[in-house]
Amino acid sequence: MANLYYPQLTSGALAQYPIRKTRLVRTIKNVLQDGSMILFADPDAARLGWQLAYLDLSATDSGALQEHFDACVGPFHAFTFIDPTDNMLVSSSDLTAAAWQTSSLIDVTPGATDPDGGSAGFTVTNTGQADREISQTLIVPANYQYCFSLYARSFEPSIISLIRRGASLEQTTSSAIGPGWTRVVSSGNLDDPSTSFTVAVSLAAGQQIGIYGIQLEPQIAPSRYRPTAQIGGVYSTAHWTVDQLSFVAEAPNLFSTSFSIETAI
Repeated sequence: MANLYYPQLTSGALAQYPIRKTRLVRTIKNVLQDGSMILFADPDAARLGWQLAYLDLSATDSGALQEHFDACVGPFHAFTFIDPTDNMLVSSSDLTAAAWQTSSLIDVTPGATDPDGGSAGFTVTNTGQADREISQTLIVPANYQYCFSLYARSFEPSIISLIRRGASLEQTTSSAIGPGWTRVVSSGNLDDPSTSFTVAVSLAAGQQIGIYGIQLEPQIAPSRYRPTAQIGGVYSTAHWTVDQLSFVAEAPNLFSTSFSIETAI
């Protein structure tokens, strides 16, 4: 069965606030005869859940949710869910990690000053004679609304290019940067039906910039930066936790619903 993807609303968002997010873990406890205990964490039992509620949904949006629920046969089939409260990118706090595809001619040096006065920034240098990229590819629908953002600076005034790319289409957003930290943003959706989506930072030949807080979100505008390590906000084994999806008609073409989704982590 082809992979299934949780639908995005026509507003460009995946969910409405408030969102209740719960992390469940399990510890195995052995009580010995003398009363002492041996405790072990059970990593295979960890769960992450979202309680979602929607108001004033159009017939189009409520129909998309119902269609997705039917395609999953309720809680039977797994699907890919993008956490609307998290950063989609893996290892956003470490641009030297394996999740990032980096040209051999791009040097990434950690430990640079960041906008908060710490040392979580990166100095990125293109040592080549042509434009080069640092990028990350995710298995998500390329035609969703996404917002790609990061903080950047350059000792000399220059231009930084952010790229959002599907299998056949891409969009480049160029922004001016200088010695002060600037949050640059590339937002929009591509008319690309593929399920491979790439974000990239392109550097001109010889260009050196500082980067911090690289983030991808399934929405129109950027929110507060959320650093990630080995796990980003994309979960390919999510399940509905309800056996029936119910809607309340509030007015003509306006519907509400609530339900839960969970995934193993």
